Amino acid sequence: MNGRGVWDQPTRVAPPQGETPEDARGICFCLLYDLCCWLASVSRPVPADVEEYTMVTLREIADPRERLGRYVNAGLLQSWEDALQPFFETGATLEPELGEAGSFQERGRDAAGRLRAELRFGNRSSVLDRGLRRHQLPTHDWILTVLLSLELGGFIENATIRRA
Repeated sequence: MNGRGVWDQPTRVAPPQGETPEDARGICFCLLYDLCCWLASVSRPVPADVEEYTMVTLREIADPRERLGRYVNAGLLQSWEDALQPFFETGATLEPELGEAGSFQERGRDAAGRLRAELRFGNRSSVLDRGLRRHQLPTHDWILTVLLSLELGGFIENATIRRA
């Protein structure tokens, strides 16, 4: 972050190419992992036992927001930051408890050649408020939909999370 409270544009690191379903699934997992860390205010390198985290060159970066900045479209990431600002201002943090990642499906390519992929997962997370009181979130299955640009080496151009 620079002195004006604005995130500097990070140096992009090419994630796995997204050429196979397993590459795309790995990118989706990394996104979900880094989003959870960001919402949980957890700043540490990705532990070695998190084998599903496929972006090896990003593992040593402690700040999850910085990791996201290496492979998520800058405009998209800024829109998430703007939308999440009220959450962060309250001092709340996510205590993630995600179920096993269920089905992963590639949904084909759009006219621009971008790959659309979906990862379904269960959520039993809770939120801790500033007073460390736990607020259980409703248990639901969710679908993470990601639009990957192969021209940029698998960078995430768009992503949404919705209830299944």
